[in-house]
Amino acid sequence: MGVCRIRRSIIQRTALVFALATATPFAVAQTFPNHAINLVVPYAPGGSSDVVARLLAQKLSEQFGQSVVVENKPGAGATIGTAYVAQPGHGGYVALLADNAQTTAPAMYSKLSYDAVKDFSVAGFVGQASALLFASKNSGLTSVQDVLDRSKEKPKSLTIGTGNGSPSHLISELFQIKSGVQLQVVPYKGASAALNDLLAGHIDMVFTNPASAAQYLEGGRLTVLGQTGEKRDPRFANVPNFKDSGIKNLDVAYWFAVLLPADTPADIQARWRKEVDVALNSPEVKAKLDSLGINQTGMTPAAAQSLIKDEAVLWKQVVNEAGIKAE
Repeated sequence: MGVCRIRRSIIQRTALVFALATATPFAVAQTFPNHAINLVVPYAPGGSSDVVARLLAQKLSEQFGQSVVVENKPGAGATIGTAYVAQPGHGGYVALLADNAQTTAPAMYSKLSYDAVKDFSVAGFVGQASALLFASKNSGLTSVQDVLDRSKEKPKSLTIGTGNGSPSHLISELFQIKSGVQLQVVPYKGASAALNDLLAGHIDMVFTNPASAAQYLEGGRLTVLGQTGEKRDPRFANVPNFKDSGIKNLDVAYWFAVLLPADTPADIQARWRKEVDVALNSPEVKAKLDSLGINQTGMTPAAAQSLIKDEAVLWKQVVNEAGIKAE
């Protein structure tokens, strides 16, 4: 009798363990999230990525029923925060608000602890914005043609400020490659420092996104010379594309996306994709993104994954051709 009870107990425990093991993926998906989520921004507070992250975090908190906390982890060209998110085992509770640095950093830094393409999965593509070339009033520049003429007459006589190794830096290098001009690149720790010097007239130009510098156009403090892309941004309909000035294949744009570590369980990835899509289609988020100059393209996560892969190749080519190195 005792033996029968022991056997019955063993069988019951085995069945329970099996049931728990097989039910785990479903159970996890049903209970996620059961505590706060971190949305990592690989920059200091205040920049465009931070603004976008806080906008999404507020909406996602409502949808998930748990706090989505923005966590700023700046440094090393956005690679510190990105490397943190890439670590395995977060279980869907850590996501990244990524931008072009996801593809420019691997081109600049050869010994990263993560693979920018393989170690991440796209939960949602937020949108993109044209790269705008701004000039200071002191520069006397009023058009892209002015830049071409003065640079060809006297190479490196014009200065352009960039964060070293940043997306703006590589866009500046791509501009030089495609236009055939030589500019004097002035490195800064970040875009805000470069913009401050541009406003003060210490440098001639800066490449940046509308969210960062458009506020300075209203008072006439800066001049916007040109924009990337096939089509003109409706907000800057009077600003020519670079192709209008004869510079072809300068179709890159600033973009933002929500990424998850690749090891995030499939069911939780699906939940993230659903919630991010709902957030991006909410009227308040759409209105705010529009005010920031960020165009929602409706790009699918799969298409965004391909974009990241293609841009990683492009920026590697630009870095090699320009012969630039991270400092």
